[in-house]
Amino acid sequence: MTRRNTPGSLSLMARLWLLIGRLLKRLLLLALMLVLVALGGFAWYVLWPVQGMAPLESVDELVYLDQGWNSDDRQTYYYTPQGTFMPQGASLGAVRYDWFVHLRLPFSEQRLADPEYLRRYRFLVDPAPTPQNPDRLPVGFTRHFDTQIGEEVLDITCAACHSGQLHYNRGDKSYALRVDGGQAMHALTDSARGQFAPMLLASLAYTTVNPLKFDQFAQDVLGSRYPAGKAQLRSNLWTSLQHFLSDPQNNPFKHLYPVEEGYGRTDALGRIGNTVFGDHLIEQNLQVGSAPVSYPYLWNIWKFDWVQYNGSVAQPLARNIGEALGVGARLPLLSDTGAPLPASERFRSSVRVPDLVRIEGRLQQLRPPVWPESVFGPVDQGLATTGRELFVENCQGCHGPHEVSRARQQANAPLKPSSALEWRIEVVPLEHVGTDPAAAQGFLERHYDLSPTGLTDADLENTLRPLLYRQLVRGVRYRLREVIRLREQQALPVDGLPLILAGYPSETAEATIPQSTFDAIGRALAALPGALPRVPDAAAGAPDPLECDLDCQTVALLWHLDHGQPQADATLAALDVRRLSEGEALGVTGVLIKNRYYQDHGIGYEQQQCLEGFGTLDLPQQIAGYKPRPLAGVWATPPFLHNGSVPSIDQLLSPPEARDTRFLLGSRQYDPEHLGYLVVRADDASGEERGFWFDTSREGNGNGGHAFSADPALWARHQAAPDEYPLPSGVIGPLLSQHQRMALLEYLKIHRDSPTTPAGYRATDCGLMSGVL
Repeated sequence: MTRRNTPGSLSLMARLWLLIGRLLKRLLLLALMLVLVALGGFAWYVLWPVQGMAPLESVDELVYLDQGWNSDDRQTYYYTPQGTFMPQGASLGAVRYDWFVHLRLPFSEQRLADPEYLRRYRFLVDPAPTPQNPDRLPVGFTRHFDTQIGEEVLDITCAACHSGQLHYNRGDKSYALRVDGGQAMHALTDSARGQFAPMLLASLAYTTVNPLKFDQFAQDVLGSRYPAGKAQLRSNLWTSLQHFLSDPQNNPFKHLYPVEEGYGRTDALGRIGNTVFGDHLIEQNLQVGSAPVSYPYLWNIWKFDWVQYNGSVAQPLARNIGEALGVGARLPLLSDTGAPLPASERFRSSVRVPDLVRIEGRLQQLRPPVWPESVFGPVDQGLATTGRELFVENCQGCHGPHEVSRARQQANAPLKPSSALEWRIEVVPLEHVGTDPAAAQGFLERHYDLSPTGLTDADLENTLRPLLYRQLVRGVRYRLREVIRLREQQALPVDGLPLILAGYPSETAEATIPQSTFDAIGRALAALPGALPRVPDAAAGAPDPLECDLDCQTVALLWHLDHGQPQADATLAALDVRRLSEGEALGVTGVLIKNRYYQDHGIGYEQQQCLEGFGTLDLPQQIAGYKPRPLAGVWATPPFLHNGSVPSIDQLLSPPEARDTRFLLGSRQYDPEHLGYLVVRADDASGEERGFWFDTSREGNGNGGHAFSADPALWARHQAAPDEYPLPSGVIGPLLSQHQRMALLEYLKIHRDSPTTPAGYRATDCGLMSGVL
């Protein structure tokens, strides 16, 4: 019997299909809207801002400035890996080297790594491939083999940010002048719309979700392994995207870096702290960074007793490990479940210590650039002579360089061959120099909790006590040498002091206080004829550590003998693993990374001292101020001040109110008259300019301070009685006439810091060539 549909049942079915049809239509509309929103957001955040990038600067000839390097030196510096990953610290999610080489832009067949495309982001790309860089990636982009995933990964090195270039048109020819060790102009760490990092992420995402794009990518990357490896490749891409998207530092809505870094800057110490203690440890450690700084130039930096803009780091290897961690070296601090790692597994990083030593060795051969008269024109020697007198009068007192005594060099960097290679760098307090305080203050105000690693206060004490004791033992030896030298210089008796110095205990891996020697020094001093200065109370602190007269050195020696160890112990007792300052946290982390590396590779104490850099101790310094570094080659490093807020040296020598408050960055066109970039000012802009507008009204971007603006009467009184007539905060010198400024600029073109590196000096390889490492 055939069943017939009744009118009622037919109406119900029709209504059901109608309802399903409406639902599907709404779902399709919703999906279409989501796609349009995604495409709109993609275009708003990634594609459209690219149109506002500074235009590609074409050049006719690349000129390498005279800096003492040959091609091999450059290739070693440019392309020696450090053990870094992108995204930072990733392993399974790391961008593979072949990915980066073959990745194509969204909605385009052009490769992301196309030299002409990456030059738009202000990366430096050499004219031809080399064995070290066969794919013509930018300077500082290289690779290393990662044993955890069994593949070569993209590795970003220090050269990416510490290599500069200046452009200049002479006649009908355009020149690019490479400044090795200079300041980069890219915005590698900036995640603002239109920058390199969002475009890399967009290219990875679009390749992953677009079947046609992915298939072409898979063929390029896999080669003979195509198509068998497609599934694993897609899985690896998704893992990489997950790492990028889950990193809070890559999330613009987190506002961790509210001040746009723009070209040539990064919030260096803030990003290192966030990477090590936020990304690798706990999100609660993430800190807001509002103090971008320019990439500092590197020639002669190995001679400084303190580096970083705030003079916070003394040891070369510590400086370089910190840089590698900030760029993305892997440092597992927790297990997969978030628990502390076993003590035997902690602080094992991907940092390639031997390669860092190789890079540092090349930097020790790097000289300040020589003014290229054939391109920029000849130096006015007469005007430069006037400028030299002004430099000695107004600049040299702060910028030096200040060579230390042999005794002090032996205390700070005992493996340096002479005191001529140890330069004292004094940190000028903020209230005096008056430049933007954000970077210096941020370093002092940021604190981190390292307890999730499993470290305890006792671990901190055990790690740092050898360094503090070694510092004390070296300090006593240094003061004793100076007391003997100064007494002999004044024909005063020294009695048994030289004999005690000759038998002074040599430094060993087991750093202890030689109390019997300390006691013998105290007795010998007390037996010398003549009254000695009274030893200050422990609460008064150590006397001024710089070179001083006999009485000062004697007081300092006695203070170290009586109060040095109690002060070191008090410093250790005050450490709180749950609230370490940035200097303390980074310092102890660096020491633990090095200790783990030495244990894993069986490296003895003597070789450790060489690897770390001339036996320099890794103890940070925390001062609210900035260092005035020596100025050879400074003409080649615009923009100026630590935050890059002044586009030329001419403006830096002018009163702050005469400096540009808003100017465009993006062009490398150089101004050899004013020693800086050719400035496009906001008042002169036509609206067609493309690049990064530097706004000095933003927090961290201030362009005040370092002012030559004292009126003649005040300056004369200050010169006669500086304590009675102090200068206002931020004022450091007299108001200079235009002629005086031009004379100083002319001299800075040829200024050389003295003493120069001895001819034939070569950095030690610390056993690398003999196969010890």
